[in-house]
Amino acid sequence: MSVRPRASPQCSACLRSYVWSVFGEPAVPPTALRQQVRGKKKMANLSSTVPVRLLRDVKRFGRKGAIVPISNGRMRNEWFPRHIAEYITMPELKTLRISNAPMERDYDFGTRQYAKQFDLPSDIKGGMSATEKQEASMFQKRIIDPTRLSPERSMELLEIFVPGRLDFYRQPILEEKEPEPEPEAQAQKAELAKPKLPTGPQAIYGSVSTHDVLVAVRAAMAENDEAKTVALREDDVRFVDVSVAEGGEADRIKHIGVFAVEVKVKGAEKGMRREVRVVAQDAA
Repeated sequence: MSVRPRASPQCSACLRSYVWSVFGEPAVPPTALRQQVRGKKKMANLSSTVPVRLLRDVKRFGRKGAIVPISNGRMRNEWFPRHIAEYITMPELKTLRISNAPMERDYDFGTRQYAKQFDLPSDIKGGMSATEKQEASMFQKRIIDPTRLSPERSMELLEIFVPGRLDFYRQPILEEKEPEPEPEAQAQKAELAKPKLPTGPQAIYGSVSTHDVLVAVRAAMAENDEAKTVALREDDVRFVDVSVAEGGEADRIKHIGVFAVEVKVKGAEKGMRREVRVVAQDAA
C-alpha cells in the first residue's frame, strides 16, 4: 500500500502552524490567530440608558416635556406602562442631536433649590419609601404672597432687616488750585501752603437719590424670604432734613454729610427712619 506524502499547507494560518510545529515552538491558541475583532462602527452598543420625553413633572428628573436619559429596564417596566414618559423616535432623536438640544437629567428639580414644591404623581408617590416621603415633605415651601402682607407686618420686617445706617460713597468735587505767584518771602510761602478749609458743604460728583436708598433697602431685605416680598416704591422713601439751600434737592443729596431718611409703606401709620451717610471716596 502506497503512502501518500503529506501535502504542504496552502493557507497562511496553516503554514504558520506547520512551521512553528517543525521548529518546536509551543502551539499558539487558535483563538489568538482566528479571533475576529470588530471595528468601532460594528461594536455592540453597551449603553444601558435611553432618552425619553417626560409626560409629567418628575422630581429630580425634570419638567413635563423635558428629555432625560433613563435606564431601559425602568422605562420598559415602570415609566412607559404608567404613562410617565414616552420613547423618542429615531428621526426626532437625530433632529435633537443636530440642534444640540439638552438631553440631561435635572437632579435639583423639585428640591429645596426651587421656590416651590412640584407635586409628584400619586402613582410615583405610592412607590416612595418612608424616608423619601419625609425628605419630600421637608422640601415643601410655603408660597408667600406679597399682597397678603399687611402694612404693619411690612414695617416690622423693615425695622428688623434694614440696618440703622446706610453708607454711600461718592467722589468729592475738589476745587482747582490757582497758580501760586512767586513768593517774596518765607512767610508768604508758609501762608500759601496752609490748606484752605471749605466754606460750605463739599459737593460730590453725581448724587444719592431716593432710588439709591430704595435699592439698598431692598438688598438688605433680600436676605429673608418673607422680607423680600415687601412691596416698596420710590415714593415710599423721602429725605427728612435735605434743603435746597444746602445744595440738595427734595429727592437727592449732592454733598457730603449725614442725613435722615424715612421709609413708609403705603397704609402704615408710622414710618421708619434711618441714617444716610454720604462719605467722600478717594479718587483712584
